[in-house]
Amino acid sequence: MTSPSEGGAPRLANRSLDPVLPDVRSWHGVQRRELVFLAMMPALLVCGMSSTFTDLARPFVMTELASDRYRYQWVPACTLLGSVAGMSLIAWARNHFGLKNTYVAGLVVFMFGSLACATAPNMELLGAARFVQSFGNGLVVTTVLAVFWREFPDHRDGAIAAYVLGLYFGRIIAPSVAGYLINAPSWRSIFYFIVPIVGICAVLNFHLLQPDEPRDEELEPFDFEGLVLLLSFVICLEFGLFRFQKWGWWTADEFWMVAGLGGGLFAWFLAHEWTCPHPLLDLRLFRRRRFTLSVAIKAMCDMTFFSVISILVRYMSVTRDYERLTTGLVLVPGVLAMSTALALTSWLGRRSDRKARLIAGVCGLIVGTWLLSSIDLYTDKFWTGLYVMFWAASAGMVASPLICISQEEMTPAQIASSAGIKNLMLVLPAFVGGNVASILIERRGDAHFDAMRQSMLPNRPPTEDVLRRVVDYFTLHGLDPIEAAEQARRLLGRYTHAHATVYAYQSVLQMIALVMLGALVLAWLLEPLPPHAPGPRRG
Repeated sequence: MTSPSEGGAPRLANRSLDPVLPDVRSWHGVQRRELVFLAMMPALLVCGMSSTFTDLARPFVMTELASDRYRYQWVPACTLLGSVAGMSLIAWARNHFGLKNTYVAGLVVFMFGSLACATAPNMELLGAARFVQSFGNGLVVTTVLAVFWREFPDHRDGAIAAYVLGLYFGRIIAPSVAGYLINAPSWRSIFYFIVPIVGICAVLNFHLLQPDEPRDEELEPFDFEGLVLLLSFVICLEFGLFRFQKWGWWTADEFWMVAGLGGGLFAWFLAHEWTCPHPLLDLRLFRRRRFTLSVAIKAMCDMTFFSVISILVRYMSVTRDYERLTTGLVLVPGVLAMSTALALTSWLGRRSDRKARLIAGVCGLIVGTWLLSSIDLYTDKFWTGLYVMFWAASAGMVASPLICISQEEMTPAQIASSAGIKNLMLVLPAFVGGNVASILIERRGDAHFDAMRQSMLPNRPPTEDVLRRVVDYFTLHGLDPIEAAEQARRLLGRYTHAHATVYAYQSVLQMIALVMLGALVLAWLLEPLPPHAPGPRRG
């Protein structure tokens, strides 16, 4: 019996992955398998898009719902909790309900969660809706590759290629699509866009996918203690990332309380998972050197991908004040470059050149991130798009090798057991990396702003000259002298703050590039595989 890879779930031994239906159904000459592929890919694409769909919409959501940054932070916090819960429940759900039912149920939950997000009247209900949506998304992304493998047992390497292409292409194209949808007519359109696509896919998959075979083993107990410990640790992590900066870090008593509680829960969770007979996450897999290296490299690459996308969207839509559609168009070259790299490496790559492609992609990510750190308040959109294209092409080269390397030298049972770890090591580093980047941007921006304010004293004569020219400009356009002077000071202050923010972006992007040097070192440590070692041959 064969089990899924990254999209699978632990301990699947009770529902067969072998085909149970021949391809006898057809529609206008199209066989059932082709229909299954067409029904699954849009859902996979939308699930990938949902992880970066809201980056561009964030400031507009806060404005319409009369919120601020600190209250809005709990929306992505609920999103993370929903993803962790959905990915953690997958083994129990498939053990009790089967692969097909779990996958289709995830699509239905994802659809209704998206509809609830689109109609949420306030920030509290939006957070609850995002929890439901991400819960369904977690169920889908952890089962979709297993479904692919069961439907196409003779083309499992091709299934990995389709999985990588759909998921990662959705993540890179989402900001560009969101830039268009937000204008038609509001940010709620990005959630309405998801509903019909996922709904149609749920109906089609329910009718087209092979039914689950009857259980051939006893129902396994669910590790509720492990889930409670994991979610409690994640909540402490969210408090730290959202509130430590506001509290003043180690100068506040709350810092030590939350940090101590989170550290204790994490240690308890590790000890419990290591000794539990039916663990939520099979941490014993970290005894395997190749698996540990691949998970660590993938965590750093995912952290880089999501952090850089978030910084770029914020730079263009907020700091440079580009139109929303323009922000999406600047990212289009990156979309084309990444999709091309994903397709070529997924279909043409082989095991023999997998490590070389991974090292080349990581080097490209480092160079591309460092190039992006050179953008300033005057960088032309052409050069920004060119840098994004190079960076995104490098990210596309990394995706397929990483997913395949994490499955090498592992039995089907070990691959299935590793699913929860690999999926959680995607969402957690992305969340932590994005929030740490925001904290560093705020701190570095304040430091640059203070330095620029202090430099005003020796540069006061030219500054006063610029201020007078701006006052004259506003006066000529109808403002009285007092209002013109106030408007000119505000404008000069915003200009100085924008410069400081861009300098902070540069500093943080350089830090991210340096972190990726660790991924490069780990990639070099991967040893070559024996010729007949188990694992994917292509990709």
